[in-house]
Formats: sequence, C-alpha cells, structure tokens
Amino acid sequence: MITLWELGGKDGRRYSLFSWRTRMALRHKQLEFETVPVCMSDKAAIAFSAGKTVPIIKDGAGGDDSVVRDSWKIAEYLEDRYPQAPTLFGGDIGRGVTQAFNVWVDRALVLPMLAVIVADVHERVDATDERYFRESMEKVLKTTLEDARQRRADAMAKLARALEPMQALLKRQQWISGAQPAYADYILFSIFQWARVMSPGDVLSSPEPLHGWRERLLDLHGGFARGVPTA
Repeated sequence: MITLWELGGKDGRRYSLFSWRTRMALRHKQLEFETVPVCMSDKAAIAFSAGKTVPIIKDGAGGDDSVVRDSWKIAEYLEDRYPQAPTLFGGDIGRGVTQAFNVWVDRALVLPMLAVIVADVHERVDATDERYFRESMEKVLKTTLEDARQRRADAMAKLARALEPMQALLKRQQWISGAQPAYADYILFSIFQWARVMSPGDVLSSPEPLHGWRERLLDLHGGFARGVPTA
C-alpha cells in the first residue's frame, strides 16, 4: 500500500494542486493508495520527509518503505518503480518534454490562478491554517486577500491570456499529451481541480476547449477526480 500525505481543508477537501498531480498519477498507474491529510502549518507532521511541503508518498513495495517528496520526483519514481503499469511519460523524450511543461505550468499559471481563487481558498482551509495561509499568500501576492477578491475580474483576464496556448492546442488534439492522457494532462488539470475544490466560481466556460478537456479528465479512472468534495 502507498500512503500519500496531502493538505486537508474543511469538509474533507483535498486541495493541494501538487497532490492532485500525484493522485492522478497513482490512478494512472493503477496503484492503490491511502491518504493522510495534514495542515499547511503543521510542519512537524511531515518532518520525517526531511522537507516542509506535500505531497509525500511512502511506498512499502519491496519492504523498503521508500519516501519521496515533490510531485515531479514522485511521478518519476512511479514511472521507474512500476514500468509495467501504463506510462506517465511515454519514454525518455516524453519525460523531458513533460518536465519542461511542468516548469511552464508552475511558472506561468500557478500565480495567475492563485490571484483568482486565493480568497475562496482561505475560506475553505482548515481553521488551524487560516492565519498561516493568509500571511503566506499575502506575502506571495503582495496584496491582501480582500484586495485580491476585489481584483478578481482583472485576475481572470490575466489567467485567460496565460491559458490561450492551451486553448489553441486543444482545438487540435484531445489531450495535452496527444492521442491519450498522460502526466502532462495531470499537471495542467491540477490547476483547475485546485480551483474546483476550493472556489465556487467556475474559471472555465462550456464552449472553451479547456472546459471539454477538463470534463474528460474528471471522467477518467472511473470519475475519480469528479467524486470529491468541492466548493
């Protein structure tokens, strides 16, 4: 059994976008896992990993209890440890291209999405984390949560501009990865699942290619990502 440590919010929400990459990768690899929710401010709970962030997995396969932290490193571990399961990358070249995409999403899309949903996320984190989350996110965004909510329309416009390349791509092919979904799809999907779980306002509209793609992702693996607590 694989154990996944991830952020836990109110009403059973699992809201770490990076943990959603790991969740989808585990399902893609057809691996069973259990989860341990932790608070963002509770660094002691994950000190065993020698890091301060989630996701973290512990894999007891082979009796060695391997501990891996960081969503990208976890994806690489799963690909190498379980080569007989469906591939996340489609080979070495695909791994390199997917890592480049991972960097682009993290640098180009995470902050624009955060600016859109940050006040909503704050309302749904565990009560223990409310102050920690506010202080951390206001430092990142250099504004208050209240101001961020007032500027949501502008933030949505910036997010839409950042997403234009993906809208164009998905007019040409069904998945980010091409003919079938793979880890690159889960990287981008994690941004939208983060919003779906923590914000009541939908950031995508139905005519958009990204909306249809997200719906297909929600239906994957028996509707795994659809059947979770959301806002």
